Amino acid sequence: MSNLNICSNEKFSFKYNEEWELEDVPLDNNPDCLATLSYIDGSLLNVIAFQSEMPSLDAFKEIIEESILNDNNEIVASEIANVGKRQSIQIHSKISIPEIDFEMFSVVFLEDGFVYIFELRTVSDIVSKFMEIVRTFEILC
Repeated sequence: MSNLNICSNEKFSFKYNEEWELEDVPLDNNPDCLATLSYIDGSLLNVIAFQSEMPSLDAFKEIIEESILNDNNEIVASEIANVGKRQSIQIHSKISIPEIDFEMFSVVFLEDGFVYIFELRTVSDIVSKFMEIVRTFEILC
């Protein structure tokens, strides 16, 4: 990625290029959202973090999958895989709401009592661009 911008606070940082625009954080409907990026095609990427006593990625994966299925949405793929040296939950789902059908790609990290979620809502194929951002994620001490 060239011409990188950095988004950070005291807990984390990640980098993104000029195809993405940093938006105002929608705290009214998601108080755990730390950053929202929009892509030139209208896709949205939310970065969410919250404290959790979740014991493992496996346990949290089950909860996420159950939530998706309870909302009558489809799980296309779900796995625990490494992003860099960090284990993560990676879920691809298809979401249908009255206004629109879209795909959701989520990458979830569980570290030091916090859950970090990168969540892409898209109607186009930009997963590789999304993963470029996720791979730059750093937890700051």
